[in-house]
Amino acid sequence: MPTSGYWRDLQRQRITRRRLLAGAATGAAGLAVAAACGGDDNGNGANGQPTQADAGTPVYGGRFLNGTSALIETLDPHLGIGASTAFFPRIFNLLVARSPLQDDFFYYDLALEFEQPDETTWIFSLRPGVKIAPNDIGIPERDMDAQDLFESFERIKNEPQASGAVFVQNWFASHEASADGMTYTVTTPSPYAWFLYNIGAFTSMTAPRELLDHPDLASAGVGAGPFVVAPGGYSAEQRLILDRNPNYYRTDPNNNDAQLPYVDGMDLNIIPDRAALRAAFQDAQTHTYMAESEEEADDLVANYDVSVISTEPSFFFIAVTMNVERPPFDDPNVRKAVMHSINRQQYIDLIYGGDARPNGLVHWPTGNFALPEEELDELQPYDPELSRRLLTEAGHDLPLNVTVHYPATELLEHDKHVPIFLQQMQDAGFSVQEEAQELGSWIGTYTNKDYTMSLALNQLYDTPETPLNFQHSQGPFGVGLYSTGLQDPAIDAEIDRVKTITDPAALLEAVHDVQRQIYEAGPMFLPIVCAFSRTLFWNFVKNYPVDLGQQERLINDWWLEL
Repeated sequence: MPTSGYWRDLQRQRITRRRLLAGAATGAAGLAVAAACGGDDNGNGANGQPTQADAGTPVYGGRFLNGTSALIETLDPHLGIGASTAFFPRIFNLLVARSPLQDDFFYYDLALEFEQPDETTWIFSLRPGVKIAPNDIGIPERDMDAQDLFESFERIKNEPQASGAVFVQNWFASHEASADGMTYTVTTPSPYAWFLYNIGAFTSMTAPRELLDHPDLASAGVGAGPFVVAPGGYSAEQRLILDRNPNYYRTDPNNNDAQLPYVDGMDLNIIPDRAALRAAFQDAQTHTYMAESEEEADDLVANYDVSVISTEPSFFFIAVTMNVERPPFDDPNVRKAVMHSINRQQYIDLIYGGDARPNGLVHWPTGNFALPEEELDELQPYDPELSRRLLTEAGHDLPLNVTVHYPATELLEHDKHVPIFLQQMQDAGFSVQEEAQELGSWIGTYTNKDYTMSLALNQLYDTPETPLNFQHSQGPFGVGLYSTGLQDPAIDAEIDRVKTITDPAALLEAVHDVQRQIYEAGPMFLPIVCAFSRTLFWNFVKNYPVDLGQQERLINDWWLEL
C-alpha cells in the first residue's frame, strides 16, 4: 500500500528533447537561484521578494528553529511520508527536481546534466564530489555515485511500503549504473509525461548504499545533503536536530563561492497544538510559521517583526469520492447530482475567508492543467434543483438515502467541511447517513474501497496525474487501492494515453480534453477547493527561497542575522 499511512502519520518548461544542462557559469553551486526563480525590473526575485544582493551579505552561524504538529515517523528515505519527506532533501540527495509552480525551474543535485537521445531513454551525467557527511555509524565519507542510485531505486521498486514503489515498478523498464559510476541511465516502457516530476519527488531520494541495509537506517539520517542528523538528534515524537554537513559540495556563486549552508544547523520540535505553534513563533522559539488564514498572517505581520515570505497555492484538498461498484453511484446521473450539489464558494467563504479557489477534476494549483473557472462554471455549476431533477429522472424517490464515511479529524479543516457538505447534500435531495471514523479506521476503509461515499482527505499532488488516476479503474496509484475509478475502458485508455504525451502543448490539450470526457461520464472523484498557503518568517531570516513549492527545501543559501 504505497501511501496508506500518510494521514495516520500526520495525525501522529519545458524540457528539450535532446539535452538540459545545469549551467557551467554557476560554478560548483550548479544553479543561479535568483535567475532560475525569475524576477522583476527592480532586481527583486520571484513574488517580488528581495534577491540576495538586497538581503545583504551572508553570514555564518545560528540555528534555524522550526516547529511542526506532525510526527517525523521515520528517517528511512523510502518509507517516510508526511512531515518526514519535508526534511529528506536536507539530508539526502536526488537527481534533478522540477518545480510544479515554476516549470522552468530545475534543481540539479546528483545530476550535473541529462540528455534524452529518444523519448524513452534518460541519461544522467553525475556530479563529482558529492561527499557523504561525517557520521558515527560507519558509513564511509566517499563521493556518491551511480551505484547508489541503482541500489536506491532497486530498493524502492522491491519495497511494497515505499511511497515511490508504483512509479519505479511502472515506469522503469530498465536502469543501470555505468562502470565508472558517473552515468545513470533509465529507460521507460513508453514516453512518460511526468517522469521528471516523479524522479525528482522527495519519495525518490538516493541514500548511500551502505545505509540501505544498516540497522540504524530509520534513525541515522546520513547522506550527502547539506545537513546530517546530530548524534541522538532524532525522536519521532519530540525532535529532529540537524547539523551542517562540512562535506557538502555546494557553494554560493553570489558570495565568492562560500561553502553552504550558512547556518550551523536546523532544530525541529514537535508541537502538536496549533495555538502552541503560533505562540512558539510569536516568542521567536521558532523562526517560521504557516498561517491558518490571510487574516492571521496580517495580524502577525502587524504586531511582530515578521514578514509573509511566500503566498503559494496549497496542493492539498478534500474531495468527495464515490464508489461506482456500489449503488446508487453506479448511476452517472446520481454522481452528477452529487457534483451539482457542491457550492464551492460556500466552503471558500466560511472556512477560508475567501482565501481559496474552487477546484475542478484537476486542482487549480497545477496551473494551466486545470480547466479555467469560467468553463468549470458550465461543467460543474452549483444547482441543487438540477440535482433533484437528475435523481428523479434516474427513478429515485426523494430524498435518496446514501451513506458517507469520513475521518473524524481537524486535519485540513476537515471538521469544518463536514457540516457544509451534509447541508448541501440535503438541499440537493439526499438523506445522508453519517459514518464518522477514527482516522486509522477511515484509512483502512478508504484503502480497501469499503465505502459507498467518502468525504476524503488527500495528499499533496503536484501534477494532474493522480487526480486523473482516481477516475481510472486501477485507482490513483495503479494498484487498485482507494478508488475503483469509473470502470470505463474508454476513460481508462484516455487517461493512459495522456501520460505518454511529452509535447507540452499537446499534453495540456489532452489533460483538458480528458477532464471534459470525465464530466460527460459523471465523475466519481470531486476535489472541492484548494486554499492559499502563507508562510511567515522572522525578518532576521534572510534570502529564503520562495514560490517554488516543496523544491524550496533543496536550496540552502539563506542565512540568519541574529
